Amino acid sequence: MSGTEHCETTRYTAPKEAYALAPSILSEIGWTTRTVAETECFDELEREYYLRKAALLDRIALLDEPDALSDGDATETAHAAALMLLDLDRPHLAAHLAAQGEKDPRGYVRQQYDRQAACVCDDPGEGPCFLHPDR
Repeated sequence: MSGTEHCETTRYTAPKEAYALAPSILSEIGWTTRTVAETECFDELEREYYLRKAALLDRIALLDEPDALSDGDATETAHAAALMLLDLDRPHLAAHLAAQGEKDPRGYVRQQYDRQAACVCDDPGEGPCFLHPDR
């Protein structure tokens, strides 16, 4: 086994898997809107907000780009939101993970959403579960 095999880029979670249990797009639009509306001016939003917003925009773009050849507004917006999340996380990432995220920012969002959903749902005492917001 050569040393480069450990440096291979890991595949990110597929959209269907990452968002399998996600609330509806309409529900997430409501959550992101309420969160911004309830936040005082100049207050920083939590990472959860940026993750959920990026995932929401990714899901919308996936509906807008079924052939994956289009590069419309939804795709550009999802990409920008993914880069914002990556930039927020960058100080906490190893260099190779940040580089991997730069190659596929929306894949990074899917991976983080999938991981966060598993963590939050496994420990209901840690705060609200964003996959089951009514719990």
